Amino acid sequence: MDSEITERLINFWRRSLFTEPVVALFFSFCFIVGLFNHYKNKERLFFTVYFFSGIILFTQSTLLFVCKILTGKQLTICQEAANTFFELTESIAFYYFFKKCLQNNGFRKYLRIAVCIVLASILIFFVGLTFPNYKTEDIQAHSLFINAIEFFFLFTMCLAYFRELFIDTPIKNLFKRPSFLIVTSTFFYTILMIPFFIIANAIFLNETAIYNILFASHYVLLMILLFSLSKAFLCRTPITT
Repeated sequence: MDSEITERLINFWRRSLFTEPVVALFFSFCFIVGLFNHYKNKERLFFTVYFFSGIILFTQSTLLFVCKILTGKQLTICQEAANTFFELTESIAFYYFFKKCLQNNGFRKYLRIAVCIVLASILIFFVGLTFPNYKTEDIQAHSLFINAIEFFFLFTMCLAYFRELFIDTPIKNLFKRPSFLIVTSTFFYTILMIPFFIIANAIFLNETAIYNILFASHYVLLMILLFSLSKAFLCRTPITT
């Protein structure tokens, strides 16, 4: 039985080209870095919570798969609830990050509106999970759509940051600015994945192999973002600089 579980678990990881356990290791590394380099700074602390939620998400994903093998039960609600909780911590962490980075009052007002929309979408989704007639396919589709909403929010905040950086403020050595490293990786992470999350459910239903490859690409981009965040955390200067 143990060998069967191991074999099926390896096959489960193989679908996303073994990127899932690697992402879990990245989150673990970032969490350790965050614990020792938060300097009691609010933005760093929220990102540290985000790292921890990533560990929970990818650890429970494996545990739920093993439980599914042992019990034969679909555990979609648990999986998508964990995924949405991860999006919640991600949204809050980036909200406080951009709130400190952005100087334009108009951008800050838009930031508050955008994060309220994301949080409202997440709240509605969690409330929906309490209804017994919430179908599995609808749960998956709505979870992916919330990803798209959140990524659009992050993408527009990246544009606002670049607008201020290149137009409103004098340009300094960008590679010495932790915020530039974080925002640049976030920009590519979101802009490349928004189209995927919009049509992800349709791809999953019709082309599962392509869906798995694209999700593996998502994990690779996420690892690049985590690398940028860990590097920014190791700087002595504030990560919003």
